[in-house]
Amino acid sequence: MFRSLRRPRRGVVRAGALALAFASFIAMSRTLPARADDDRDAAANAAAEAQATVNALQSQLEGIDASLAQVYIDLQNLNAQIPEAQTAYDNAVADYDKKSREHTTILGELSAAKGEQTRIDDSLKDATTQADDSQRAIADLVRRKYRDGNVDPVAVALTSGGTESITERAAAADMALRTENQTMTSALDVSSSQRTQSTRQGAITDRIADLEEKAAQAEADAQTAKDDADAKLTELNDLKDQASAKQTEWDAQKGQVQASLDQAEADYQARSDELAAIDAANQSTGVSYTSSSGFRNPLDIPIVVTSPFGMRYHPVLGIMKGHSGTDMAADCGTIIHAVASGYVSAVSSDVSAGNYVDVNHGIVGGNSVITEYLHMQVQYVSPGQYVNAGDALGEVGSTGYATGCHLHFGVLENGNYVEPMDYL
Repeated sequence: MFRSLRRPRRGVVRAGALALAFASFIAMSRTLPARADDDRDAAANAAAEAQATVNALQSQLEGIDASLAQVYIDLQNLNAQIPEAQTAYDNAVADYDKKSREHTTILGELSAAKGEQTRIDDSLKDATTQADDSQRAIADLVRRKYRDGNVDPVAVALTSGGTESITERAAAADMALRTENQTMTSALDVSSSQRTQSTRQGAITDRIADLEEKAAQAEADAQTAKDDADAKLTELNDLKDQASAKQTEWDAQKGQVQASLDQAEADYQARSDELAAIDAANQSTGVSYTSSSGFRNPLDIPIVVTSPFGMRYHPVLGIMKGHSGTDMAADCGTIIHAVASGYVSAVSSDVSAGNYVDVNHGIVGGNSVITEYLHMQVQYVSPGQYVNAGDALGEVGSTGYATGCHLHFGVLENGNYVEPMDYL
């Protein structure tokens, strides 16, 4: 519940403050995260911080109607998810681009490999033709030798008769020998080339098969990445649409904020008048109802403060505003106990505080002390009833201007709200 540490003046919340807060909020919600890889961690951190801010709104939004507060919380929650969804989409697009480039690269390698295969096939075809020619040449040579007898051509040239000189016969013999050697060498070279080309053909065929498999996998990976990017884009656009719709809903209802705060102020003024009368009576009589045991925890569970006493930033109004008590986390239905003995001075309810109980402890340490317990779902006591420290006053609830189950515990000392934790 939002109340000033001193009695607030009506109309203290100005329209200008509202306008400034909404302008700041809209500017914040429209900010998109950086898309560079180096900024993704920063975007994730920003999203986490935004989510933490949304969680804190549960306690900060007391002072306005709970249903209206929920609209604001929903809007903030949606806007907190947008940066993270944007980053996820950017990452998915980057992954798709990477997979697409990998697929294109593999296709290029596959095209080059198929071109090389064509060249090798042509070379192998030429080598096969040359091998056939060499085989025929060798066959002719063998037939000649078989027909003429396996005689050394040099010996034949040098021993044959005729008019040629020995030099001419030697040259002819050398030519015949070189022809035979060339025929054999050519046949061997062609055979070696044919084997080499066959080996290369087998290797390139295996490489093409491997590249085709990789290309198919890369294409599948790219499609998966594209599907993921499309899904992330749909999710992002859906969040933006929801945020836009919630923003429209909030804009239509935000005028109720002032009405809620005016009502909270009116309730506070009425309660303050009642408490002032009790404080005056305590001061005049000097009566004390507390025992020597002092004050105890109002709950039977460890105290977890969700919103402390004092000034705090109102996220809607964009101003610092006083919080008159300490909010303690507890499930609805948790028993609330009197922190000290005294008389129940009020069992009532109003629009902002919901169901509440006030206990007058009289003079404690020279000061008039009254404790209050707000947002109850059930009240167990009656006005004027005496209670001892630890007696059940009621149950934790979420009535009035509360956005969730909790106990608002307040302490008035001589008519002024003070830090409640100093008494516990």
